Amino acid sequence: MSRYNLGMPEITNPCREPLNRALTQHERNLIRWLIEHSFVKDASLLLPQVETLSVVAKCNCGCPTIDFALDGEPVTRKSQMCISDWIAEVDGMPVYVQLWRSNDRISTLEVGSLPGTDQPFGLPAVESILGY
Repeated sequence: MSRYNLGMPEITNPCREPLNRALTQHERNLIRWLIEHSFVKDASLLLPQVETLSVVAKCNCGCPTIDFALDGEPVTRKSQMCISDWIAEVDGMPVYVQLWRSNDRISTLEVGSLPGTDQPFGLPAVESILGY
C-alpha cells in the first residue's frame, strides 16, 4: 500500500500543499474560458460548478496548479479526465493550461512550464491563450 494518497489533495500528498480559500476572479475567468473552449462535448454542463468551487491544495513546485473542492467537498483526483488543453504565455514563457474533471466534477486546474523552470510563475491571462 502506498504511503501517499495521490487521489486526494490532502497533506499526505507530497506534491501538494493544503489550502482553504475562494477562487480568485482570474482563476474563475480562466476556468470558465477553458470550459467554454473544451474539446469535450458536454463540458458546458460544468459551468454552474465554477461559482461553488474553492481551492483545497496547490502544487508545491512553484507552478500555479490548484485542486478544488465543490460545495466544500474536496474533489477526488482519481480517474481524472482532461477536458481542456491549451498553450498560453506567462511573461513570455510558454505554458500548458489544462482543466481536469473527475466524476463530472471539476477537479484540477493544471498549468506547467513547457521549457521547464525552477522559478515560481503565475496563471496566464485568457488573452495569452494560443491553442496548438
